[in-house]
Amino acid sequence: MAKKLAKKAAAKKVTKAAPGKKIISKAPASKAAKAGAANKPGAKPAAKPASAPIAKPVAKAPLGNGGVGVAIKQPGEFSVTTGDGLTPAQIGAELVAMFNRGEFEQIEHKFWSPDIESIEGLGVNLGWRGRHAVEQKGQAWMRDHHIHGASAEGPFVGSSGFAVRFKMDVETKSTGQRVMMDEVAVYTVHNGKIIREEFMYAMMG
Repeated sequence: MAKKLAKKAAAKKVTKAAPGKKIISKAPASKAAKAGAANKPGAKPAAKPASAPIAKPVAKAPLGNGGVGVAIKQPGEFSVTTGDGLTPAQIGAELVAMFNRGEFEQIEHKFWSPDIESIEGLGVNLGWRGRHAVEQKGQAWMRDHHIHGASAEGPFVGSSGFAVRFKMDVETKSTGQRVMMDEVAVYTVHNGKIIREEFMYAMMG
């Protein structure tokens, strides 16, 4: 009796449907049977599941001053950083505050690089390189000028440095001429120091 029941369980299963019709369902094929069918001559290989494309890593710009990296997207683009130390925004804000307090020499001692370059604008068209040479230039100018009043505005901050607008009421001692100077100074920063300054100015009598 037990053998007859086992044979019936392995046989085709018949499920009832609408009257007069029968739906015959076969027992699930084993893995071995499936493998044998796949190896038959003329059998189509089973399609492999599509795999998602591997995303290539996006190059990030080097970070400087605690900034946020920017993805390099196009040929010819490059990142700009001022290195370690104080940022252009920090130096610029303190420089403006110190200038407005009349702390001119303190600015030089605090922020100038030993290799600083100083460029004077239209009408002068000269540059000085190295801290000693730039200090000598400034001292010579101060000996022949008296500042009646001065103010600074800014900073206007960029990627490589910052700019400041200066207004000065200046009298030239050797000639007695007194003028209002309106100039913009552009400062380049590297590793928390000013490595270049360029003065661009207009003079109004």
